[in-house]
Amino acid sequence: MTDSQPTNPLGRLLHLPGRRLHLPGRTSLLIGLGLLLVVIALFAPKSCGGADIGDEQAIATARAALAAESGAFVPTKTEAKLLRQGFPAQLLWVVVFTVADPDGDREDFLHKADIWVHANTGEVRQVIVHKRDE
Repeated sequence: MTDSQPTNPLGRLLHLPGRRLHLPGRTSLLIGLGLLLVVIALFAPKSCGGADIGDEQAIATARAALAAESGAFVPTKTEAKLLRQGFPAQLLWVVVFTVADPDGDREDFLHKADIWVHANTGEVRQVIVHKRDE
């Protein structure tokens, strides 16, 4: 073993990446950091930005999408939540319309629909109208 190599196993492992490329440890660290910054720069604008569409506009868009469906109904309760989904992450509004079942529990409903609206473009991504026995 030469004098320039560490004697403990952990020291050997830490020196391997730079040694394989024949680069000093600091240079390989800077290259790795640069690659990480490039990846963040590519994906961050899509995932870290705020929503261009507010909750009221998302609800209005979702109402129009529900009205266009064959199982349309007039909701008595509306909920809207902003979620990140996918990779790279995209902001989506999930608007849930329900009509509660007066004879059932709090979780029972006569009608329910989930509508996914893209938070930046306002595009309707998915409409799910649930049947009563689902």
